[in-house]
Amino acid sequence: MNLVQGSYLCISFQELKMKALLVTIVFLSISWTIFAQLPGQPDRCHAALHHEQLMQDPEYAEAHQVRMSNLKLWIKTHKDETKMDCDEILYIPVAVHFQNPAGGGTIGVTPACAEEMALSQIASLNADFAGTNADIVNWINGQATWPGISNAESCIQFCLATLNHPPGYGLVDGDFAITIDAIPDDSDNEADWAGYMNMYVRDMTNPLGFAPGGGTGNGDGVVCGLPYFGSSNCNGNLSGQYNLGRTVTHEVGHYLSLNHPFPDPPEPADCASLADDGNVTDTPKTSEPTFGCPAVGESNINCTEPVLFPTYMEYCDDACLYMFTESQVETMDAYVNANLQNLLNTSTTVCQEAACIDKSLFVSTSQESCINGNDGSIELTYVGGVDPIQYSFDNGASFQPGNELAGQLAGQYEVLARDAAGCELTATANLQRESPGLNVASSTSAFCGNSDGTLLASTSLNDIFEYNIGTGWQDTTFFDGLMADLYTLSVRNDAGCTEDIQVIIGNETDLNLSINRFNPINCPLYDNGLIEALVMNAEPPAEFRLNNGFPQETGLFEDLSPGDYTMTVEDQRGCKDSFEFTMGISYANVATDCPCEIFIPNAMTPDNNDDLNNVFFPVPSCPITDYTLTIYDRLGGLIFETENLQEPWNGGEGGYFSQSQVYFYKMTFRWGEELNESLDLFEKTGFITVIR
Repeated sequence: MNLVQGSYLCISFQELKMKALLVTIVFLSISWTIFAQLPGQPDRCHAALHHEQLMQDPEYAEAHQVRMSNLKLWIKTHKDETKMDCDEILYIPVAVHFQNPAGGGTIGVTPACAEEMALSQIASLNADFAGTNADIVNWINGQATWPGISNAESCIQFCLATLNHPPGYGLVDGDFAITIDAIPDDSDNEADWAGYMNMYVRDMTNPLGFAPGGGTGNGDGVVCGLPYFGSSNCNGNLSGQYNLGRTVTHEVGHYLSLNHPFPDPPEPADCASLADDGNVTDTPKTSEPTFGCPAVGESNINCTEPVLFPTYMEYCDDACLYMFTESQVETMDAYVNANLQNLLNTSTTVCQEAACIDKSLFVSTSQESCINGNDGSIELTYVGGVDPIQYSFDNGASFQPGNELAGQLAGQYEVLARDAAGCELTATANLQRESPGLNVASSTSAFCGNSDGTLLASTSLNDIFEYNIGTGWQDTTFFDGLMADLYTLSVRNDAGCTEDIQVIIGNETDLNLSINRFNPINCPLYDNGLIEALVMNAEPPAEFRLNNGFPQETGLFEDLSPGDYTMTVEDQRGCKDSFEFTMGISYANVATDCPCEIFIPNAMTPDNNDDLNNVFFPVPSCPITDYTLTIYDRLGGLIFETENLQEPWNGGEGGYFSQSQVYFYKMTFRWGEELNESLDLFEKTGFITVIR
């Protein structure tokens, strides 16, 4: 036996899988080259192609779906929260890798230049995300071109890591997380660098960059060509067109789940098919990317709306990209919170400057008193600092050697401490004021809409206070003559100490509204719900309303459709009572008077070629289940049977046409839809005449 000739049988399944993946990637690459790059324009971003390649791995695809579900859940569960002014910054640690070519050699960047480029890129990225970039003024001046669209400040900031570097790269604490020629340029996911958002910088000009469509923080990151990275030209090859670091801003947008506002690949001829990605809702969709540097206000409409070319997710020159929309920012912030906790969990240790290693600033406050006022204090404790230490309580505007500030009003203070080694630590001191301890000692409800409710207020402090419930300030704590309503109870003293609480004065009633009859909907395709309510202790005539509709003198409401309802009743005294109920559907006992019928023909002509009455089947006007149809000849022989309502009888038996004669049919069924059908099994029988 020739073992060499037979060795092909030993190729493993894993090898076959890898070969198939390579073929797929090659095909995708060819397809992208053909369709993505428009003639005469730079091939700016391969994020969509990169994402398609990653999604070929079933495990990655499954994990990606989980991340997208996490994102949607985070947006859904936090949609009603008021967006704060980034009181809590989401710091993301960054590592930058200047990669050596796959064939060997060096990228040709000196350590000093690499650091300068990396720091310039981080500075550009932070300004773009915070909305503090100098050219944001272009958006403010030209916003009339895009009415209804706003930019926003992201709570995400990026820092070049200085601590806890992985071993094997020659980095120590205090060094920036920058590597040169340590990682080949065919890698964009290094497990050693999990816990960082990585920037892989390589000597490429086409495309400008790419990133996964929703990163993991497990060693992946964004890829950028060397001529487009940062805004420093220390290496002498910075692009004149893409020179503000916004290629990385664009790719980080992809890393945080943003898409292009146009399809990948572009479809210039098809605007109707453009669909929202479900998260970003305020960015106009276009059928193709925008290049160059359009002038603000010039006619630039694609599909139905002016193209939002300044968004960082477009393809324009860096000089004409200067904003994220509000929805884009909210989506990115949500993605970090929902999926990148591994980055946030490490940022507190890896985002410190070298001079501040193992140093901390602690804040303690003594609240301003309610009775005297202007007597709050702030004390700072600098741990690990090199003396002498200077302290600032006005965000660095002035410094003092003492670590305490007394005699202060309640408010928010930006504090800063600087030691002799040059380490500046900042914090926010929230100085509170003592509360008067306002509460409701007792209250009584108004009766049937009258102005006879009462309220008695109290405070926990022994001082002279004034009280107000919207009717003016008074020095007594008792309020009467109140109607049923929501009130704001306020208190104040001469020292300016105040407090507000919400108080509800109820509407008491002696009416008793109860259900006498309740019938859910039990006619398929017909709303026949019924409710009848009775009221006790009412002064007639009483008025009943359903969902604040027209009044009626009885509590009987018929022909109700499915849904949620509120029934209210009011008598001549103005007394009211109400209750809520849900009208549902139940076909357990189908009503005898339901307008549901089944049309069953009594004759058929299967072979006269007129396309009329060629087949036999029943046509119900309402949903049915558990359907069975059987056909018998005059001797009682079964010639046709089906349980499929869509399968007709063609007038034959076993592929042959039957003779002209009368046949007997029997049909059984239940009214209603599956899982909500009638308990009773109905039966219909009759005769069908076959005419030839």
